[in-house]
Amino acid sequence: QKVYEDAAQGKTKKAKFRLLAALRHIKFSFLRKYVWRVLREGSYEALGDLQRKSILLSSMHFMDPYNFDLQRVENCVIHYAVPDGRIIPFCTMNSIHRPKIEKQFSMSIKEWQKRHKVEVSAYA
Repeated sequence: QKVYEDAAQGKTKKAKFRLLAALRHIKFSFLRKYVWRVLREGSYEALGDLQRKSILLSSMHFMDPYNFDLQRVENCVIHYAVPDGRIIPFCTMNSIHRPKIEKQFSMSIKEWQKRHKVEVSAYA
């Protein structure tokens, strides 16, 4: 945050020094082992290894129909995969897609038990 604030105020040297100071928190062995492999090979296997060893931390405010922002949807980095194979941006899920998807894929408890041949209480 302070790096951004310094740079926004025109204090670019101070921002660069703050950024350099933050480098001490980066594990370069991780970058060399996983990120460099993705850049060098470009394979799904390398990308899978990176994803299994890292976690995406992201946040965004909830978007309703009255504050819908198309630019934010275009830049959305979190997605839902739905059973029919579609990938849906998180930003549009609640305000556009959720009711239709829930109706399409919902089933009664009796139907679920019949399909899976297991009592629901076994999962609870």
